[in-house]
Amino acid sequence: MMHFFLCEHFVILCIYSIYIRIRLSSRMSSLVMVYCQHVIFLIMKVGTMNTKEFNTYEDKEQFVQGVFSNIAKHYDLMNTLLSFGQDYFWRKFAVKEMNIGPYQHVLDVACGTCVFTKEALRQEPTLTVEALDFNAEMLEQGRERMDQADLLDQVNLVQGDAMALPYADNTFDAAMSGFAMRNVPDIKQVLSEMQRVVKPGGKVVVLELAKPSAFGFKQLYNFYFSYILPIIGKLSKDNSSYAWLPESLRRYPHQSEILEIWKSLGYENATYTELTGGIVAVHEGVVPESTTK
Repeated sequence: MMHFFLCEHFVILCIYSIYIRIRLSSRMSSLVMVYCQHVIFLIMKVGTMNTKEFNTYEDKEQFVQGVFSNIAKHYDLMNTLLSFGQDYFWRKFAVKEMNIGPYQHVLDVACGTCVFTKEALRQEPTLTVEALDFNAEMLEQGRERMDQADLLDQVNLVQGDAMALPYADNTFDAAMSGFAMRNVPDIKQVLSEMQRVVKPGGKVVVLELAKPSAFGFKQLYNFYFSYILPIIGKLSKDNSSYAWLPESLRRYPHQSEILEIWKSLGYENATYTELTGGIVAVHEGVVPESTTK
């Protein structure tokens, strides 16, 4: 499963190395580039694979369920290492955008291992959080994290479906989700469900990998998808899960297209912010007073 993470974050490593070359010493940037070369070497060694196809929403759900069951124990560590710690700052920014207040009730959709939940409670210790994910193994890792941080009294972990949230209308003061939208069967349906369960005037915030638009970042990103991704797409004869993330990135719409989905659902003040040259985007919107739920 290590190859899964190498594929997932190869683009982040390469693009971020440009940032390091600009901001840090040439020796450090050289080390980063050498590491990227090793990533390419590992990718090239693995083999060949066909693009994964899904005939139904259920097919995708079942496949993604298996992916995260396999990687749950190492998911957070590899994300942090391979993003050079930037994932922490991305989450910090996204949670801040929710404008959460004391004693509010917040929903974390596709909470995974609860790193988003923990950050929300760091920023506002009086919160209560409903942390929902469809994968039992990821939730168990989240439970351990909350237990170690002595936060279980403020967090309710629930195994459930983001496509059909098991909550009444207007239940939460705000809702958030991190690095999940590429894996759901229907982005619009999930955003509609998040809107339904959040009180009018509350914010919904989503953090996800994106398609860079900054000069230099965009060109390298396009190179990755034009020349490296086809190789990654042939990594395994059995469509192993380590190849899923690059494929999910390829299929995921540009952040401007995602914004149009938010607007079509009636979110007020819908907008997005690109971080780290557009490697990730934070979309946000306010649930309207007049929304029909």
